[in-house]
Amino acid sequence: MKIKLNAQVVHTPTDVPVISLSGLVLTIDGTDIDLSVIPEGGQAESDNDLLLGIVTREKVTINYPFSTDIYEPMQSTDPLDYEFDIVEGVVPCPLIKKPVIEEVIEDAVEEEVLDNV
Repeated sequence: MKIKLNAQVVHTPTDVPVISLSGLVLTIDGTDIDLSVIPEGGQAESDNDLLLGIVTREKVTINYPFSTDIYEPMQSTDPLDYEFDIVEGVVPCPLIKKPVIEEVIEDAVEEEVLDNV
């Protein structure tokens, strides 16, 4: 199945959705979407806010919100970086996360304390 992610910035801190495919069941953050109800070769319009546009058994576009509190604000603009051919399993996250600053600060404080002892 070709899965296209529609990455979009949201203003509330949030992690990206976890997306997986098992047979004809697409799971987005624990919500199962059974694509077997679409006839083979047929199509349907999405009736929820998780999917965009026309959905088929072979192709789907998924809303993929992300927060710049967690992810870098400058992400790839190449549409191919957000398209995946998945037969089974988890869809990888194409976004770049911000470095975790807390760990760096804690290490620096710890080293300073040890230097002063």
